[in-house]
Amino acid sequence: MISAPRRRRSPPWFGTETRRALVAGAAVAGLALLAGWPYWRDHPAAAAITLVSCAAIAVVGVLLATGPRTRRTGLLFAAASVFWAVNWAASWDATVGPIMSPYAQADFYLALAVGVLLYPGGRLEYLGDRIWTVMACVVLWGCPTALWVTSEPEWAAFRGESVWWPALYPDLEVFKVVLQVSAALYLLLALSFAVVLLLRLPRMGRLRRLLALPVTVAIGFVGVSAAFTQKPIMEASIPLDDLLHVYVVQGAVVVLVPLTLLASGLRVRLAELTVAGRMLRLTAPVSVERVRDALRDVLHDPTLELWFWAPTEGTYVDTAGRPVDLDPDTGGADDGPADDAPAGDGGRWRHRVRGAAGAPLAVVELGGALRDHGSLVEAALVAGGRALETAQLQAGVHAGLEQVRAAYRRLVRAETAERARLARDLHDGAQQRLLALGAMLGTLEAVTGDPAVKEHARACRAELKEALAQLRALAREVQPALLVQDGLGPALEVVAERLGTRVALDVTPRRFSREIESTLYSALCETLSYAVERACATRVFVRVGEEDGRVVAEVGLDGARPGDPADDPAADLAGPSGRIRALRGEMEVGGGPRAGMTVRMDLPCE
Repeated sequence: MISAPRRRRSPPWFGTETRRALVAGAAVAGLALLAGWPYWRDHPAAAAITLVSCAAIAVVGVLLATGPRTRRTGLLFAAASVFWAVNWAASWDATVGPIMSPYAQADFYLALAVGVLLYPGGRLEYLGDRIWTVMACVVLWGCPTALWVTSEPEWAAFRGESVWWPALYPDLEVFKVVLQVSAALYLLLALSFAVVLLLRLPRMGRLRRLLALPVTVAIGFVGVSAAFTQKPIMEASIPLDDLLHVYVVQGAVVVLVPLTLLASGLRVRLAELTVAGRMLRLTAPVSVERVRDALRDVLHDPTLELWFWAPTEGTYVDTAGRPVDLDPDTGGADDGPADDAPAGDGGRWRHRVRGAAGAPLAVVELGGALRDHGSLVEAALVAGGRALETAQLQAGVHAGLEQVRAAYRRLVRAETAERARLARDLHDGAQQRLLALGAMLGTLEAVTGDPAVKEHARACRAELKEALAQLRALAREVQPALLVQDGLGPALEVVAERLGTRVALDVTPRRFSREIESTLYSALCETLSYAVERACATRVFVRVGEEDGRVVAEVGLDGARPGDPADDPAADLAGPSGRIRALRGEMEVGGGPRAGMTVRMDLPCE
């Protein structure tokens, strides 16, 4: 018995993660309130700004920590919110609060910056990121240490009687130099961080760049602003209120970072919501190519590849129905490893798609950058599920046709090889025997004294010569020697001379594979024969060339002498058309023999 679902008492977006994030934000805000209470009593507006910024950074950090790839960024953001709250302990102007404040501030900016460098991939991917992180640790931890080592607490704005400040080498002049050097290093660190962020953008994928660009601009602005606002307080004997006022300004600017991250996350969710409508619109009417192109458009990956499972053939096929030999780890018919498997190229990955019943449906190969947007990929595949199933049926039909083409192609290749063997046998066997027989008859004619025998020998030699000529003509038609040795151009010149019709030839000297040349020669010969004998053409032109990696042949003929009105050129040329299609080519017949006709043949350059 299925029980009725329990009624929700909270909105669907208000789940465990959201409640946990709000609790963390409230806790960090409470910590900041306690740490800065002496200052907040007289500055309620500054308190509100700071508490909101601390809570916002903590909330965003906890929410990001729930994602597998943004976990490290989220933890660093949560830690940064705690550091910023602890930073306000300086307002007490007592015990260890003043000496904790500069380190907390340094750790705040360090955690925030490294968290941004980790977003959204979850690791420091580039050498510049790692170098900057090391440099930031040295500067942000070294400068505060140098400040309290060379100063008295009142020089650094702290005048409380119970301040713990272990000044090892206090010297006012040295302290002023340390302040100037620290200010310069902070500014250099901020500018170099902006450069590192800009250098990362061209290396990212489009989707990842759309997410990282707003965050990059925001954090760059925050870093440079922090460096410039920090500079005025890098003076000896500054009042504590002025120091804390700068902290308030920095905290207000820092709020841009969580707001920008929330906007980026909202943009991803909106993309997931709108992907269904886009997939339905882009795949109508459904076809194999349309489904692939729709996924490329929706996921912003022009290199996306799509292969469908063909159950009858027991293999994956591409959009044209050709079998594809995928890595076994990508998944087989019924069993296989995980749904995601690495492709051969380290920068790409493959995602296996299954139908509603769990049967293999397709494999999608995407750019490696889309691993960070698995939810968007899944949303696109779910939205296009029906279209994928329909396209799989079409791919299965294409696969069956491809098998027929492959069988026909094997027949064409076998026919080409048989033609070559037959031509060789005729040349080396029958022709040589006939030549030897002619020589024997010549010897008989020369040695005999009987006039009747001489006449019979002469007649036999004449008949033998005629038979030999016909046999050589047959050998040329089966496999012309010129075609094998010199290519299409010279072979077609011999055919044009025999036709007795004005034929203009424009044939590329480039050589192609044996199957291509043999099939094209045979098709052109039949087309020329049709042009002369059936279409009664008086002028014919033949052009053979290469266009975009394919060999293209065109035969054009005039319509000066009308032929039989019942002629159907496409039906009469069905034989060569079938051989052309067997090699994945196309043959088009335009016009008719009574009005001028053009035949175009298009074959891949294998």
